[in-house]
Amino acid sequence: MNKLCKYCIIILLIMLVFVQIFCINAIERENNINAFNAQNYKYKNKTITEITNDLSYINDKTIVSATYTGGKWHVKVRINGDKDQLISELSKLKDYDISNFIVNKNEKEKYVELELSAKESV
Repeated sequence: MNKLCKYCIIILLIMLVFVQIFCINAIERENNINAFNAQNYKYKNKTITEITNDLSYINDKTIVSATYTGGKWHVKVRINGDKDQLISELSKLKDYDISNFIVNKNEKEKYVELELSAKESV
C-alpha cells in the first residue's frame, strides 16, 4: 500500500475514535442530569374564622363540629334544603375538599352533612 492510503486509513480511524468518545460522553451527560426543585412552597391553611366567613354565604346551614388535625381544620356542616337548593349551595364550596358526606331524605327534612377541609393555598 502506498503512503497516502495508509494516512487516509489512520485519519479515518482517529475520526471514528473521536466520534465514539463524543457519543459516549453525550450519553453519560444525559444520564447524569439531576432535577432540583428550588421552589419552596409555604402552604397557608385557613383558620376557623376564615372558614366560617366563607360558609356564611351558604343559606340554611349549621356547623355541627370542627376539629383541628394535621395542621388543618376539618369542619362538619349540615345544609338543609331541597335538591335544587342543595346543588346550588354545594357549588359554593369549590375551595374545599369534601372528605365525607351523608345524604338524608326524610318526609320531615332533607339535608346533606359534609365534612370539609380547606384546600391548601400557596
